[in-house]
Amino acid sequence: MALFYLENIENTILSFPPEESKHIVKSLRLKNGDSLNITDGKGNLVEAVIIDDDPKRCTIEVKERFQNRDKRPLILHIGIAPTKNSDRMEWFVEKAVEIGIEKISFLQCTHSERNKINLERMERVAIAAMKQSNTTRLPEIEMMTYSHFLKTYGNEFCDKLIAWCNNDNAKQLTHYQLNSDKIILLIGPEGDFSNSEIQEALNHNFSSIKLGNRRLRTETAALYGCVIIASKTLINK
Repeated sequence: MALFYLENIENTILSFPPEESKHIVKSLRLKNGDSLNITDGKGNLVEAVIIDDDPKRCTIEVKERFQNRDKRPLILHIGIAPTKNSDRMEWFVEKAVEIGIEKISFLQCTHSERNKINLERMERVAIAAMKQSNTTRLPEIEMMTYSHFLKTYGNEFCDKLIAWCNNDNAKQLTHYQLNSDKIILLIGPEGDFSNSEIQEALNHNFSSIKLGNRRLRTETAALYGCVIIASKTLINK
């Protein structure tokens, strides 16, 4: 059964906006009496039936509710400097949602190639990936300066990791032993973190880690981190 998204699914009678209504009625050819699933992206799911197949305002009636679905034993928060090519960041967001991630913070760093990003566009990409992968968890997406990120999250009690080039003495992420149910991973821009940014993270008790022995693109490094952490989640489950 296809999965759809509405920000608020608390009421018994719900209506989709025009664009989604047209997709449901015209493209998918769903009609009155047909069933569909809807999530709010917060782990809640409802099963509903169409009661008005208006292509401009498709209306449904909720029949059953399910809560706290798809909750993972580990919370992953990635801070990443966006690349100059926004398509590469959209690709990362799409794949990260498919694999599983709770928060993405785009960071304005000293060597950042891009200091603005279309957060609405990134959220649409995330919603599409959530629906495609049939999960009910939509990550929070934000953008802030690197310093503000550390001030906001740097004192949290969790596994805090930072990866950068030429840190040959750091432990591989694959060998890192998780000590809490939350992990924050920092991924720098193509020009890498500056020395002062690295030191600032270390001052906030971030641990240095390596993402293999190859130099990876920013979005590849971030996705690699998602995959390794997801695998650790499965192993430790």
